[in-house]
Amino acid sequence: MAFGWKTQFEKRVPAEGLNNWEIFSIVQQACKELEWEYLVVDENKFTATTPTHWTLSEEIIKISIENNEIIFRSRSESLELYEAGRNQKNIEELLLPKFRKIKANWKSDQLQRAANTLREETLKQLKSGNRVTGEKVTFGTKDHGMTFFLIAVNVLVFIGMAIRGVNLVEPAATDIIKWGGNVKFNVTGGEWWRLITNIFVHIGILPLLVNLVGLYFIGLMVESILGKLKYLIAYLTVGVLASLISIIWTPEGVAAGATGAIFGMYGVLIAFVTTPYVNKKFSPLWLVGAVAYVVFNIVVSFRGGNDNASLIGGFVAGLITGYLFYFFHFNRELARAGGTRISIEVLLLTTLIVYFYLRVHGRNDSLRFEREVMKLNQIEVKAMAQMQHLQSAQSNNDAVSVIRDSALPQWKHFQEEISKTGAYSLSSEYKRKRKLLNEYAGLRVRQTELMYKSIAEGTDKYNGEIDSVSDRIEKIIDQLGD
Repeated sequence: MAFGWKTQFEKRVPAEGLNNWEIFSIVQQACKELEWEYLVVDENKFTATTPTHWTLSEEIIKISIENNEIIFRSRSESLELYEAGRNQKNIEELLLPKFRKIKANWKSDQLQRAANTLREETLKQLKSGNRVTGEKVTFGTKDHGMTFFLIAVNVLVFIGMAIRGVNLVEPAATDIIKWGGNVKFNVTGGEWWRLITNIFVHIGILPLLVNLVGLYFIGLMVESILGKLKYLIAYLTVGVLASLISIIWTPEGVAAGATGAIFGMYGVLIAFVTTPYVNKKFSPLWLVGAVAYVVFNIVVSFRGGNDNASLIGGFVAGLITGYLFYFFHFNRELARAGGTRISIEVLLLTTLIVYFYLRVHGRNDSLRFEREVMKLNQIEVKAMAQMQHLQSAQSNNDAVSVIRDSALPQWKHFQEEISKTGAYSLSSEYKRKRKLLNEYAGLRVRQTELMYKSIAEGTDKYNGEIDSVSDRIEKIIDQLGD
């Protein structure tokens, strides 16, 4: 038991005449039965990792042979406040009992066959550079459950959009925004979740189908390398970063689609391909699909039909994410590229990047302001309706009553509401709009007060000022429409 540092436990047992490959073949079988991920590093070292949990880091198991002794080591991957004796339990209560049981049950010829098979596979993998033990690219659902889950989410979202009446070929921008599209003002206005949701929303059925093909082919390789959890984390990470770069690069407009996330996963793959971890020989079917997907998106992007910032941003984010997984975990000879710790750290890093972007750009109340403008439009409609009632007034007293009790209070309410936006943090464009609306509100109040005086006093001496105010109102309306 230990507190607050990386802890480890070591146990030495006699080799009892077993050679390295015989020892490792027994350890390999024990790891399979314990459901530990493992990797034979070379003829002298064997590494495994224990199952992970969100609240606990994994332990790294290393087996080596020295002076006719087998050395079993279990080490916590990260600093822990309370280790609770897990490293000792891994060796003395889990691995060693399994090791001894398998050793006792296996006959000599069975042990020899297992050792020879392991030796041949390991040397072949070391020679080819393929360190993904026992994993091959397949085209079924086995070992690619997360890829098919992501495909299903994209399809279900699109079906939901179709059911709700969204155009399947060219959906309106308002519909894309409603379903979670990426818009800078919305994101900086507090709807940060759009950086995630837009990854699963597509602007038409053709982009959806193309992205599903791209996701399928890249998932075949990358999920086999990373595993389900780390694959999902990598996908969301590069997707969010691609979305962030998109609103930085192209602040106007609406963006959506999985293209940035998928290009990011191609970046992850390329990062691993440039390391000794992955075999450089790929399935021809995978290669054709990958090249077709990339070429199609490049062509579409040149024709203006794609979000270039998302493509490039996702790809670069994928390269960085891939190298993070490799250098901070697998390069240390661990069983698979990245554990719970590095996965969580990648998520935290992404969260910090988004957080600091929003902090640096300050609070942006553009979305909040637009919502206030919608409320102002409703107030204006009510006020104008009351002004129309003046034409049907039976007497001056009725007209005065309409202005005093209905029209004027509505315009003053409009003025009060626009004045409340004075503290909003807005872009220069929205500041201009707020200034014009403030002026517009003041003029409407003044116009209504002059009309009230003119009718109440039964005079036309205010007509000149009323006309002047009306002209200024028309000019502001024209400016707001620009």
